[in-house]
Amino acid sequence: MSTTSSAQQRPRKGRKGRSLQRQRALDVLYEADLRSGEIDLSELLEQRSQQSPAQEPIKAYGQEIVRTYVEWADNVDSMIEAASPQWSLARMSIVDRSLLRIGTTELMFMDVPIAIVIKEITSLVRDFSNDKAVGFTMGVLNRIAEIRSAETSGRATE
Repeated sequence: MSTTSSAQQRPRKGRKGRSLQRQRALDVLYEADLRSGEIDLSELLEQRSQQSPAQEPIKAYGQEIVRTYVEWADNVDSMIEAASPQWSLARMSIVDRSLLRIGTTELMFMDVPIAIVIKEITSLVRDFSNDKAVGFTMGVLNRIAEIRSAETSGRATE
């Protein structure tokens, strides 16, 4: 059995553009998490950016998500943990953890509006996780948006 993600094996349901690139970023983050210790995330991204007969390479926007996550991984993971105090990253499924990392990266460091992040990540969660994960990821991402908004407006969070 290969170490490619289940996300790579499922149908793409007509995703295009940035939606498809978020899915490709999920593939890379998932595989890196699955192969933890075997391969560096930046090295894996480079491999997945090359043309392959097996799959479409990750393109500019997906690469930007992964590179931005690599640069700010500690901050992204800390924010996810702060927004989900009942669930540490280690307790989350690889898919949910990877999708939260994508959404949090876009919210915190790529200035993607919360409505777009919620819509896109929710769609991916519905396709690649379970029904319970939808509410969980939406709640965590909404909390991250609240924390981020409070930080950038100069107000302290409650």
